[in-house]
Amino acid sequence: MKQLILFLALLLISSTGFSQVEISSRLQDALNRAGQDDYLQVIVLLRSQVDLATLDQQLYTEKASLQQRAYQVITALQQNAERTQGELNNYFSSKYESADVYSFKSFWISNMFVIEAKPSVIYELMNRLDVAEIDIDALIELDRPIAGDDYIPENTESVEPGLRIINAHLLWAQGITGQGRLVMGIDTGVHPNHPALQHKWRGNHVPHNQAWFDPGGGTTTPSDCDGHGSHTVGTMTGWSPLTGDTVGVAPGAEWIAAKTICSSPHTSNSIAAFQWAMNPDGNPSTINDMPDAISNSWYDPDVSNECSGIYKTTLDAVEAAGIAVIFSAGNSGPGSSTITKPKNINTNTVNVLSTAAIDGALYIGGNNNPIASFSSRGPSLCGGTGSLLIKPEVSAPGVNVRSSGSATGYTVLSGTSMAAPHVAGAVALLKQFAPNLTGKEILEALYNTAVDLGTPGEDNNYGMGLIDVYAAFLSLGTPDTTAPDPIVDLSAGSPTSNSLTLQWTVPYDSSMNGVTGYDIRYSTSPINDTTAFNNATQLPFTAMPDTAGATENYLVEGLSAATTYYFSIKSRDVWSNWSGLSNNASGTTLGAPQISVSPMSIHHTLNPAEIVVDTVTISNVSANPSTLDFTVTLENNTFPESSISTYLIPRVGNSADINSNDDKDNPKEIGGVSIDGQGGPDLFGYKWIDSDEPNGPQYVWDDIVSTGTLVTNWTATSTFNPKDEGYAGPFPLGFNFKFYGNIKTQIYVSSNGVILFSPITSNIYTNATIPSTAVPNEFIAPFWDDLDGVSSGTVHYKQDGNRFIVQFTGWHRYSNQGSLTFQVVLYSSGKIMVYYNNMSGTLNSATIGIENAAGTVGLLVAYNANYVANNKALQFSAEPEWLTNDVSGGTLFNGNSAKVVLTFKSEDFPLGNYSMDLNIASNDPVNPLVTVPVTMQITIIPVELTGFTAISDRNNVNISWSTATETNNSGFQVERQRKGSGEWTNVSFVSGKGTITEVTNYSFIDKGLAVGSYSYRLKQIDLDGTFEYSPVIEVDVSTPDHYTLYQNYPNPFNPVTTIEYSLPEKADVTISIYNTLGELVTTLVNGTMEAGYQKASFNASAFTSGTYIYQMKAVGEGKTFTDTKKMVLIK
Repeated sequence: MKQLILFLALLLISSTGFSQVEISSRLQDALNRAGQDDYLQVIVLLRSQVDLATLDQQLYTEKASLQQRAYQVITALQQNAERTQGELNNYFSSKYESADVYSFKSFWISNMFVIEAKPSVIYELMNRLDVAEIDIDALIELDRPIAGDDYIPENTESVEPGLRIINAHLLWAQGITGQGRLVMGIDTGVHPNHPALQHKWRGNHVPHNQAWFDPGGGTTTPSDCDGHGSHTVGTMTGWSPLTGDTVGVAPGAEWIAAKTICSSPHTSNSIAAFQWAMNPDGNPSTINDMPDAISNSWYDPDVSNECSGIYKTTLDAVEAAGIAVIFSAGNSGPGSSTITKPKNINTNTVNVLSTAAIDGALYIGGNNNPIASFSSRGPSLCGGTGSLLIKPEVSAPGVNVRSSGSATGYTVLSGTSMAAPHVAGAVALLKQFAPNLTGKEILEALYNTAVDLGTPGEDNNYGMGLIDVYAAFLSLGTPDTTAPDPIVDLSAGSPTSNSLTLQWTVPYDSSMNGVTGYDIRYSTSPINDTTAFNNATQLPFTAMPDTAGATENYLVEGLSAATTYYFSIKSRDVWSNWSGLSNNASGTTLGAPQISVSPMSIHHTLNPAEIVVDTVTISNVSANPSTLDFTVTLENNTFPESSISTYLIPRVGNSADINSNDDKDNPKEIGGVSIDGQGGPDLFGYKWIDSDEPNGPQYVWDDIVSTGTLVTNWTATSTFNPKDEGYAGPFPLGFNFKFYGNIKTQIYVSSNGVILFSPITSNIYTNATIPSTAVPNEFIAPFWDDLDGVSSGTVHYKQDGNRFIVQFTGWHRYSNQGSLTFQVVLYSSGKIMVYYNNMSGTLNSATIGIENAAGTVGLLVAYNANYVANNKALQFSAEPEWLTNDVSGGTLFNGNSAKVVLTFKSEDFPLGNYSMDLNIASNDPVNPLVTVPVTMQITIIPVELTGFTAISDRNNVNISWSTATETNNSGFQVERQRKGSGEWTNVSFVSGKGTITEVTNYSFIDKGLAVGSYSYRLKQIDLDGTFEYSPVIEVDVSTPDHYTLYQNYPNPFNPVTTIEYSLPEKADVTISIYNTLGELVTTLVNGTMEAGYQKASFNASAFTSGTYIYQMKAVGEGKTFTDTKKMVLIK
């Protein structure tokens, strides 16, 4: 028996080991066409794959929680990849070193690699035992809408009829709006500023990389290259809080998105998006970052193995993790088996669920066969029997669907890609009601309760029929008439002057999910019955109630000070059963606060490139318990008039998509536009002005070829040479650079004359107008054209204090045309300078300007027009940000204060006067708004004093000061004031350096001072007699701590020397002079002396040369001091 088992095992290993690697027909065609040095981008699927079907069934059997399910699926996939990818990774690394592999990237969602490699590598992979399949990394396409009406005005506000057709409104009436749920689109992106979408983005409160994924463009915030993605996300969750316009099935849900169907729409980008969706925050133990449903409206037109290959392994992983995957069926109908790939996959009844489109207007009119003619039909090309053979699975409205398809307005589109997001939104609604069900279980509820249309029974036109989200909802729970228990422990506490915090325990309810909502009321009179409750003011409760037994907290704001309020709550379950009244709770707000602000105005005079910090103190000085709620804003920015104007903004009639010009060798000729001299401001306040204007910037060329760093780390974005199509970087700026409101610390340089703030992964050789949502975004374009530095030319960069310089030297247009030498200089102030030094060749086919990250705001100087000239300077700048504050608001209990730190920055802003209002709004009923005028003058101060100190040394004071710059400086008059005298004494004059830009140090010793406190100041006098006083500094000449006899000076001497001594107290002092024989020569001091530093002069003109000894004897109060020293007389 043992021998037989061993034989069978070996047979299995042998047959597995000799399994042939599957090569797709389109890859074989590409190999047949490719040269030996061409790179092909392919997907390499490994043979070792996790058995997801078994794992999925095991998790259902074990009744694993969604968190456990996601963790086990993700970790199993990651561990399998880590265990099996090592050998291939090493192989690709070695081939990368030999340039046979241009790039490679591993995945774990499917155990696979995406590589760019030469044919020789691909042929070698065909013989590997660990490889199962190799396919082209194909370009996928949108299920393009079939029809669309014109742009719909923004004032068209309503609830879309398609939402009522699927009965979403019936769940809204139950309080189920998708609150707390998350949907996702893999599409063309999302318009970030649309009023129905902006506030719904999860990235508003989590890191952006957990809510936005752009593998092809590398952007970090949402954008949309087409409008299609915004339209589909709007159908899932769109709702405008300003107007109440509802275009989304789940208006309470949030959204995340992946932008994969724009530039470089490779299959691998969508696989990367699915992998990201399973674990956006990088922690497999969390699931609140995972979407409940992913809507897809794309297809792979010629994939040959959709039923068992890369798509199946990927989508099975997403669904096993608990996520519902929904696809549009395709717009290739009405023929049979026209479902677009890979939507034919049919492991189970809802696997890769595809959605047909119906005409909602026909359905509302009573038509039982409202299928859209374009809607793709089944049966599935993946075979099977019964329901598995039938495609699509369900239907939804997809004709003339209005949604958020433009930047800020609405468009009407038709297509199955309009139907699929209805299903994704329905999943979000049902997940709010049944949050512990998997995506598959939710889809099964929609599938099993769909309204049959057309031919009775499930068919290849409608699947099971039109989704009915309310019927699915009812199928997941049994209605009852039992209300939740009443709340019995409501309390109102934590008072402030204008708020109270309610607290209660969530009551029990027997329905699924327990309590689903609250009706909270308040009044200044007790609420003891239903009439009082109905007459009380209602408070909004929009959050999801916690589970029974948990503690809820609710902050009631906007209350009056020193007022007693009464509160009561009713609870509701999902079936709209309301509890009885809670207990009547009451609370009293604190008294009114009293604001005090100091100082009430601030002014500073600054040199250019100087920073000064000051503070404003906000206090609540009320004598009674109170809270001061305050907000701080800076408003009414004014600055020298010469630095701001109103300008023209050029517009291009037909904006050119950069992806529309795909042939480098035969570029399209596109006419453009430019204006003269100056332009702007754009919506962010940026404006431009050039050196042709009277007030424009000066052309100053600072060549950095010999002092800067040569750029060598070029990265290709395609098969072209990286110095033709590529980028270099990142390069650290060395300072914070503010660009369109975002702080940047590093840049990238494109070979096509563009400065970027993130790397790009696609070619940008076709320049476009500005602004445009197409890639690239968030850039500075000094000269964006199809440029090339392969055969000649260099790029250097240099960090130089508060500026960063990038210089293109001898660069040229594609095919070695012309010669281009220009610079871009970024300043820490946010200013951007462009200098054109030596520009030859075709200069009227470039884009010049700047653009924000979303591609929605930009400042265009020129587009495909004559503008550039040699020795020309161009400046971009926004309003000067000369004042910032560190506090935006807070709460102060009485007796407390807060300091607002104000930072003044003069940078390189124009000279002149600046002003701004520091507005402090508060809940002080007497002074609700306090305005502190803040002013700054930027001027050239004749002498910039950078240091001024005074240090006592016995009875001397050493005074030191330094200057950074001096202009026409005659010198400094040193003045002294003794404490209590009130008068300033001119001590000395120290000559200045006239005009100098270097640091200069000065010093002066004020000698022989009596014990006491002294003040010093400098009177700086210009050559023309004008003067300015320095700040005053203070120093103490203190009483000595002990008796000391100091060495005489000078020593040796002839004939006079000075002897100094110190007395800590009043004492009888004798200083005697002796010769070397011990004979007394003279008595220099003999008497009572005051405490302090004393000195005596010894004139030895009557004595002969030699060594003398001087001795001091001091008799104080209870102490006698004696000391002796030598001195030498030389004549």
